Amino acid sequence: MDLKSYIDSGVLDLYALDLLNETERVEVENMLSIHKELKDEYELIQKDLENYATVNSIEPPAPLHEMIVDSILNLQKEKAMDLDDLPIINKYSNHNNWLKLANSIGEITLTNGKFEKVLRNDDKVLQVFVVTEIDIEEETHEQEHESFLVLSGECSCTIGSSVNLMGPGDFMEIPLHELHDVQLVSKSVSAILQRIKKS
Repeated sequence: MDLKSYIDSGVLDLYALDLLNETERVEVENMLSIHKELKDEYELIQKDLENYATVNSIEPPAPLHEMIVDSILNLQKEKAMDLDDLPIINKYSNHNNWLKLANSIGEITLTNGKFEKVLRNDDKVLQVFVVTEIDIEEETHEQEHESFLVLSGECSCTIGSSVNLMGPGDFMEIPLHELHDVQLVSKSVSAILQRIKKS
């Protein structure tokens, strides 16, 4: 095989950019495993791409950088699920991680149709594991950003005139000053309720 023509065809560049279909990728990987010259050329292409990315990289604005770092740290906390250092729930939260934590709590006894267990309560965040067989009455919040993550069951959350059907894994943020309520669709619902004090 004429390896120079193969290199000149640009197929290694397309492989490095992940622009080949499955059949083409397998063919290139076979060629790389057989021909050292192709493997060396592919490593040069990778270095060129890394250099290009470094030279053309843009430093994100400080607030965006901080938000990205916070998100990564929050995801790491969610994997650990340490009761002494719980993550903030958000739209990226994995409800299965929280469900495992909730299942480790032990016996759950409902009083007047509801069970509540405070998981975190500090100067900024309140998080409560809730199991309820009754609807949550209409309320509004002026000083706390409320959100919740459904772990099991189904419910309907009404915010103003918007009605949202929710099930396991669904996350909802409640805007400040908005009337909202939760009505059960299934017999019971378990969720993580979170309130973050307004800055």
